[in-house]
Amino acid sequence: MEHVKNFKELVEGCVREKPNAAGFRWLENNRIKEKTYSEFQNDINALGTYFYYNGLKKSRIAVIGENSYEWILTYYTTVIGGGVIVPVDRDLKTDAIINVLRDSGAKALIYTDSYNAIIEDVRKGAGVKVINKNSFPELIAEGKTLLEKGKDKYLRIEPNEREMSTIIYTSGTTGKPKGVMLCQQGIMEDCWQAAQYVKVTGASMLVLPIHHTFGFTAGVAAVMFFRVPLCINKSLRTFMTDMQVFKPNNMFVVPMFIEAMHKKIWKSIADKNMTTAVKALIKTSNGLRKIGIDRRKTMFSQIHESFGGNLSVIISGGAALDPMYVKEFDDFGITLLNGYGITECSPVVAVNSNNGKDENRIGSVGLVLPDTDVKIINEDDNGNGEICVKSDIVMLGYYNNKEATAEAMENGWFNTGDIGYLDEDNYLYISGRKKNLIILNNGKNIYPEELEELIMRIPDVIEVVVYNEDETITAEIYTENPAAVQRAMKVLNRGLPVYKVIKNIKFRTTEFEKTTTKKIKRALVGRKR
Repeated sequence: MEHVKNFKELVEGCVREKPNAAGFRWLENNRIKEKTYSEFQNDINALGTYFYYNGLKKSRIAVIGENSYEWILTYYTTVIGGGVIVPVDRDLKTDAIINVLRDSGAKALIYTDSYNAIIEDVRKGAGVKVINKNSFPELIAEGKTLLEKGKDKYLRIEPNEREMSTIIYTSGTTGKPKGVMLCQQGIMEDCWQAAQYVKVTGASMLVLPIHHTFGFTAGVAAVMFFRVPLCINKSLRTFMTDMQVFKPNNMFVVPMFIEAMHKKIWKSIADKNMTTAVKALIKTSNGLRKIGIDRRKTMFSQIHESFGGNLSVIISGGAALDPMYVKEFDDFGITLLNGYGITECSPVVAVNSNNGKDENRIGSVGLVLPDTDVKIINEDDNGNGEICVKSDIVMLGYYNNKEATAEAMENGWFNTGDIGYLDEDNYLYISGRKKNLIILNNGKNIYPEELEELIMRIPDVIEVVVYNEDETITAEIYTENPAAVQRAMKVLNRGLPVYKVIKNIKFRTTEFEKTTTKKIKRALVGRKR
């Protein structure tokens, strides 16, 4: 695998090795469209040439909208041309979009039709040039004409991989978003290091929104390291149907997808009155595996077919994942690799492995990346402390925010704000977020994520947040069956240490407000109304 330092080298490597192989696939008018790596490179060169000679040379270009080929093309074109890409959270309100554009100094905004109603307000408010992605065929054609006339200065731009190439405004679950400055080398290094542990083959399906760092780095850039087709899912509404169309072998997701897929599997089994039979089949299958016989693909063929028939590896990141899911997906013949990352680290810091050499260690978020250092500071009596990272993958800093940068960085070490520990083999374990930590008046430390994981195992619980209210551990639960959950909570509490008992239970009838990466906005939970 080629160890590249910038996006131009990545694209050139794909073209050199597999010029006519499918790089990208997506559905348009119910038909599969495709771009080869060579076509992708040609589109980059043409669009970049158009930008260069039409007032956007080495500019900051923002992009907003649903996952699409044009979104990816905009990203690569901008950074390869020495500019700075500004991915904009597609769920932001108009004023927030304008603020991001102003703060970043964006000169242009590429957008999709879903923003037509507000685009004029955005243009006036931010003072940017606005370009609908639907115009790309014309822009690419114009760029090709310029190239034919010898206008080739875009092609001769030499990348500086350690300069800022993207500003990611963290959606964050609390507080004011900050602009994280990343560089090409950091992102490429993150892809390469993660690829030493995670191996993917066959088609990959892009599911996560690519304005999110995990969605782009893992779901797009890292996939190109393996020269496999990237199938673009544009909407969660078409997630299951796209699985049937593209029949992916792997995908990168957040735990919400895992939980939804798990519930779908067991609901389908229960609807057929097959729960007892399937559990017996799992026991038989696992017994056969102990003597070297693996029949999972056949024994659980209906489950595999519901996900397209080829799905064998899922990589999960972005939030905590209950280890129970890793085991149960493995029972069915699907490898689930849990990982950990943070936007400021490009984002992957650790991930479990399917490379045949390192472990998929259930309960951990994986092995720290090979050329990345992690240390734990301010450890408590149980060895839990703040996770700090030092590596080329770490951000350049927060844009126009020296104070926040100085607060997060010390001698090259980035303090993630997450709490966890390392085992003797350098596998990382996450206990929770420092800012979520509950410290009771008796001095006991409670990680709400630990209790939330237990509560989420109750079948009727859809979502939950645990927090401290008036020195009382409180669980706020979204469910359609409060009575059943109330009974289950009594059972759960009986198995907890006294200081962890959840004494206050609140039920809600609507789901929690979330970021676009599907993390609950904890700061909005439990407020006095």
